[in-house]
Amino acid sequence: MLRGFDAAAVLGLLIALLAATTWPRSRLAWAATAIGLITAIAMDQQRLQPWAYQSLLYAMLFATRPWRSARPWVMAIAVSVYFYSSAGKIDFQFVHTVGKDMVQAFARPLGGLDDPLATRLAFLLPAGEMVIALLLTLPPTRRLGGGLAIAMHVALIGLLGPWMLGHSFGVLTWNTVLAGQAWILFVRRQGSGDLEPKHTSAWARWPVNAGVCLALIAPLTERRGYWDHWPSWALYSPHNSRIDFEVHRSALQRLPAAWQTYVRDDEDGDGWQRFDLESLSLDQRWVPVYPQARYQLQLGLRIADRYKLQDAIRATIKGVSDRWSGHRQQSFALGRDELWRQNREYWIGSP
Repeated sequence: MLRGFDAAAVLGLLIALLAATTWPRSRLAWAATAIGLITAIAMDQQRLQPWAYQSLLYAMLFATRPWRSARPWVMAIAVSVYFYSSAGKIDFQFVHTVGKDMVQAFARPLGGLDDPLATRLAFLLPAGEMVIALLLTLPPTRRLGGGLAIAMHVALIGLLGPWMLGHSFGVLTWNTVLAGQAWILFVRRQGSGDLEPKHTSAWARWPVNAGVCLALIAPLTERRGYWDHWPSWALYSPHNSRIDFEVHRSALQRLPAAWQTYVRDDEDGDGWQRFDLESLSLDQRWVPVYPQARYQLQLGLRIADRYKLQDAIRATIKGVSDRWSGHRQQSFALGRDELWRQNREYWIGSP
């Protein structure tokens, strides 16, 4: 029954998105889109991808006010994406892993760089993104910031495309959309088509205003664990909390055959094999696994219950890494019961 309701929710969301695209001034279509996104995400938190979250915020704004009134709010959200994304990358983990790899990929056609130099240059990536955020904040420099944002997204499409790092189609599409957004919001001059239509009642606006204000401020608490990483725009920021799962060789046959290829032996002879949830999610669902230890722990619990793993599953639970040293607090759980005890420390969320 839940699967049927879930499929109906997704179908309803697609119809609402089609209606909103066809009639962009229809507040009813945008309201239906917002409701559809909330329902789909509530049914499966894995759908809370950054682009879905951003679309939800925009849909709520467009459902309660015309474009001219919504535009400043949309601009604030767009600037916050660049600001928090940059702040999340000014981080030991980023410059020594993802950032270094990006710099190496850019430098490869020129012969490459040694790792220490690539690590130092990796700081330029979040620094440039922070400059863009600051330029977009100030009206006199807004068009320059918009042009630089477009250039950044074009460069990212080149870097992340199949000809270089080969990231998912969704990432490339989102960068394309963000480049178009930068043109519309910050480079293109506002025309007469943006004139204010009829008034919208305040009662319909204040809950959305409060929700958007929360979305703008709450990412400040992300590293303390009060707000999730992706709604905090921690994009390509490997400091996030996470869980490494292992399944014992004796229970491997209990998993679906299609999943068994994602269980890899570390060849240390102890019988425990790494369960690669990240690759499984990318291949089976075309999106990264939600990067939050809480969600991944609850997902592991569901897998343990469904396939009766009991004592044949264990986990290393890793907290948020320190910004300057990269160190993490870690805890360990052996078996389904210990996973459940760890799960009781969280007060919200389920897979």
